[in-house]
Amino acid sequence: MDIHNIRKIVLIVIFLVLHPSGSRSQWSGNQPSPLCPSQFALVNHACSLLPFLPVSPPSPPSLPLSLHPAPPSPPERRHRRRHARHHEYTETAVEENCCRWMKQVDSVCVCDLLVRLPLFLSRPVHHYTIMIDPACNITFECGSRTRSPNQMLPPFP
Repeated sequence: MDIHNIRKIVLIVIFLVLHPSGSRSQWSGNQPSPLCPSQFALVNHACSLLPFLPVSPPSPPSLPLSLHPAPPSPPERRHRRRHARHHEYTETAVEENCCRWMKQVDSVCVCDLLVRLPLFLSRPVHHYTIMIDPACNITFECGSRTRSPNQMLPPFP
């Protein structure tokens, strides 16, 4: 390669790096977006150790089997101990870690992810609540369902 070509390339690179952006530049007015993929990765890693406990649907109300009431049962002679024990929930270390990282996720990330849901699953204003355990409720608030111009889908032909 010729020495003059190398100088030209170096000058062009320096010009491009040091030249201030014009007023019509796409970079001038954009606000920095949160690092959503890394936030989701941290939450995914922290919450991956949680046990999967599916919530069963509520059971239907039971109907009486007969129209006649059952006869009263004879009194029992056993002594039942009735202790008023109030069980307080203690958060495990895994739940605490998952909750801590979930609270760090930016609502913009969640809303940008959920804006891709089908229309029948969305509403004008959203409040998505995630319950990690009884001690940890996180709510993400999203505005109306609009996409930013760079997320617009191509028009239908």
